[in-house]
Amino acid sequence: VNNELRTYMMRAFTDIKDMCKKLDCDLRMGAFSLGLERVARATNLRGWEV
Repeated sequence: VNNELRTYMMRAFTDIKDMCKKLDCDLRMGAFSLGLERVARATNLRGWEV
């Protein structure tokens, strides 16, 4: 279980770090932006207009 959690957390951190580099922002803003991007993508995939 701990190995699975570690893998999940490392991937999440890497995704946030990549977003920070892309937007040139801090970790908090990177995490917020990544979350918004994922919600927008899910909304779009379900056929709702953004």
